[in-house]
Amino acid sequence: MAIEIEKEQMNNGDQPRVKAEKFDAFMKEREVGGFHKEVYDDQFRTVVYFSGMQTAGQQQFVQVVLNDSIYGMIKVLVGHKVVNENNQAKVLEYVNQLNNRFGAFKYIVTPDGNLELDCSLVANDETFDPELIMVMLLNVIQPHLESELLRLPAVVGGPVGVNVEGEETPDERPIRPVK
Repeated sequence: MAIEIEKEQMNNGDQPRVKAEKFDAFMKEREVGGFHKEVYDDQFRTVVYFSGMQTAGQQQFVQVVLNDSIYGMIKVLVGHKVVNENNQAKVLEYVNQLNNRFGAFKYIVTPDGNLELDCSLVANDETFDPELIMVMLLNVIQPHLESELLRLPAVVGGPVGVNVEGEETPDERPIRPVK
């Protein structure tokens, strides 16, 4: 019975999306710009903030995913369609080495060949601190990528980043919301 009541409350669209509201207030107070917000009516009432950042001369797409679960996520598109049959084994070996060295985030290769960095944030509505998102992006992820993006072209056998010139139909949004 208690689980059904909790599920009913989670599906109630009238309830505030606390983490997103805290992040919105933080951005307004600190005058942080550059984020586009999209609200989804999925089971966890997800809110996704889309942005970008420049690291090592490359443009990366950034997503901040907040919802009613205990998890939040920062996703950075490190390389757009850079993994293929020819380099997959080498890239996966390298990504595994990175994942073993860094506990704050993990690299993944998506089915369509993108290389992403995922940073999981664990907090409930009461303990969620929106400043942590900016700290992780600017003080942890971006400095890490500044050095790592200099090594990745040798691993993938070509340029990385999300500069999608030359594609006939580039993805409108190469990083997709988690649903």
